[in-house]
Amino acid sequence: MSENNEETTTIGARLKAARTAKGLTIDDLQQITKIQKRYLIAIEDEQFDKLPGDFYVRAFVKQYAETVDLDGNALLEEYRDQLPSVHTETIVENVDEVQPTRVASREQPASPASRVRNYLPTIIVTAIVVLILLFIWFMAVRTHAGSSSSTSADSSSVQVSSSKKQSSSSKASSSAKSSFKASSAKEQTIKANGSSDTAYTLTNGADKNKVVIKSTKAAWTSVTTNGTQTWQGTLKADGSHTLTLPSNATTVKFQFGNATATTVTINGKAFNFNPKNSTSQVRTITLTIK
Repeated sequence: MSENNEETTTIGARLKAARTAKGLTIDDLQQITKIQKRYLIAIEDEQFDKLPGDFYVRAFVKQYAETVDLDGNALLEEYRDQLPSVHTETIVENVDEVQPTRVASREQPASPASRVRNYLPTIIVTAIVVLILLFIWFMAVRTHAGSSSSTSADSSSVQVSSSKKQSSSSKASSSAKSSFKASSAKEQTIKANGSSDTAYTLTNGADKNKVVIKSTKAAWTSVTTNGTQTWQGTLKADGSHTLTLPSNATTVKFQFGNATATTVTINGKAFNFNPKNSTSQVRTITLTIK
């Protein structure tokens, strides 16, 4: 009996049931997918003639399915007789490129120059550390040379020279340790503002902080810097996006459409924006940079 019910279930009813099971409203789905609410309702009612065209019917149905944890490709194949015919190869993997209601924000391949700029802060810090070590080495060699030139002096002079050499070496070592401690004291930290789990502060970050967003399922994310949108897009399952914040960034707002399936790293370190393990999928996080 259950097999007959499953065979007669329409694609619209199947999608609506999956959405309801995840506890999502049509408004939630519109915010996550950026597909207009009237199109989502038309899909559930199977009024496909209300969508912009046959191409968009299959593209929107595929993204709807993946957002509610269904296999989009399998669903299109299973209900191909109910959907308008479109060549499979024309279905775009990233729905951002086919939605007429949003501005396309396609990620461009990073050029060699941009990759160099991304690693420039690391190169500068490494160069400074190398210069400090060279200076310490030079001072140690100089002290050693001065000690060798006094080998013709009497034993008391040799003892004094040896004592001075040890003192100089000790000071150089102390200087190196102080430099290392000063460098360690500037380690990047991200802490919550009081007991809040939606507001955080980043300290000792890079001049231009590198942000990597990853998702285990289809997830929409928006990043706004100083009130201006920096990037927004829908990542596929196991997808990722990398962006570099401008050097004058002081406030960054993250909007997640599927927060439980999304992770964020800043300068290679994990940003735990959900320390209380909230199960809410749609979340807005504010990060203040100092």
